[in-house]
Amino acid sequence: MRKIALYLYYFSIEGIMKLSEIQEMWAADCKIDQLNLGPESTKTPELHAKYLNLLSNSKLQLRKAEADYFRMKRTKLRYYRGELTREELKEYGWDQYQGLKPLKNEMDDVLQCDEDLIKIQDKIDYVKAVLYKLEQILRSLNSRTWDIKSAIEWTNIPLLLS
Repeated sequence: MRKIALYLYYFSIEGIMKLSEIQEMWAADCKIDQLNLGPESTKTPELHAKYLNLLSNSKLQLRKAEADYFRMKRTKLRYYRGELTREELKEYGWDQYQGLKPLKNEMDDVLQCDEDLIKIQDKIDYVKAVLYKLEQILRSLNSRTWDIKSAIEWTNIPLLLS
């Protein structure tokens, strides 16, 4: 029964923050209030911590998704070779594979077309896209202090000239 629960979890993207949610959060967080540059500069560490936590969680989710992929790939190898027991087939809800046993050099092609493995690979690719977005946000946050400092200096130029 445990295998069924794990198998169903493989195909959900629960726990993974949606890319659109991250983009919406960043659209709100990236704005710098030009009239309150001091408080804006103190917000930078908070924003950094927020997005760093999201990045760390996403990296863990990527590792789990990759582990799930390799486990499922091993199970699918056994399935196509006809090595799964009736109990295992019943647990996964699969029927016995009726095709010809793929040759060793054909197995990669068979696995690349397997719907279950494609779904897990899609999940991995999605988490990678989330990771890329979060890494870009953190890069932008790293330059935020410099941007605010430059804005403060720019607002002081008229005072220096008068």
